[in-house]
Amino acid sequence: MTYAQSSTPRGTEWINKIRLNNGGKNEGALKLLLDTQHKGLSVPTMAPAGTDLALQLSINLSSLEPLIAGVMKAAASDEDKAEFKAEMAKPVPMMEMTNSELLQKLDLRFNLVIDLDATEKLPTPIGAFDKPHLVGRIDGAAWAWAKAGGQLLGLTGLPFEKTEANGVTTYSLPAEMTENFMGYSPVISVDSNKNHIWVASSPEFLTKSSSGKNTLAESAAFKATMAGLPKEGVSMTYMSKDFATFLTQTLTTFKSGGMLEEAGEEAKTQIDNALEQLAKVKNGAAQVISTDAVGILLSERNVQNIEQQMAEAMKLINEK
Repeated sequence: MTYAQSSTPRGTEWINKIRLNNGGKNEGALKLLLDTQHKGLSVPTMAPAGTDLALQLSINLSSLEPLIAGVMKAAASDEDKAEFKAEMAKPVPMMEMTNSELLQKLDLRFNLVIDLDATEKLPTPIGAFDKPHLVGRIDGAAWAWAKAGGQLLGLTGLPFEKTEANGVTTYSLPAEMTENFMGYSPVISVDSNKNHIWVASSPEFLTKSSSGKNTLAESAAFKATMAGLPKEGVSMTYMSKDFATFLTQTLTTFKSGGMLEEAGEEAKTQIDNALEQLAKVKNGAAQVISTDAVGILLSERNVQNIEQQMAEAMKLINEK
């Protein structure tokens, strides 16, 4: 495998890219993360405009069993190999299939969105913070929910109310239980048509995220952060400029309030370094992993170039 790298300055930020040339043949753990049926960047089109953190990760477990078996072939005893094979042949409760058969079907994509609401405050033991609204979506698992989801919800002991319409099943809690969840109204929605499972902090934020309107992908803030990065990929992360500002204000409050007095010198130094880097965020931060027939491309917008990141990593290693 060969590789190439580049770092291009963008004011106080950098566009970093690392190309791994493997001929498009992913091996080992890379197969779990890259060889997936889920193509394209999905979280930008499900996240509402104004989203502060967005994460998308694919994982295909169909190659996990042969991967483990391959490792065990060279290092494990015959007894351990036989035990592993027997474990894979065991039935999974509620799923009507073996562990091996289940792994073959688990090609999933996880999407997570966090949007900080400056108009509402969430009280915590260390102060009040902008209230986060959350939504997650698992792609490729609605079939599994149909087999075991209802039973799993029953085990929680919570009085979820179930409604069904047009292939979408929604589970919500009574409004009077909001106080028990710090003002949140958790909701689960299973879309059998699209094979999606949604989990949101409120019905309102679920509606906002699933509407397909006024999305993060359409926002000027996201476009500015993603400028120079691939528009397609299998995984990505995104942090807004507003979230960098939020982190700066929070860490500064901790320092000025004496909340870091008990922290060691190493922790204080790391916080100072974090504040220094956060101050350089002009647009936001993002990472994208994409693949093609040539290999793998790792792309990011960061406040450090690749050499600076490597120097920081080596410094930490040498300090251990």
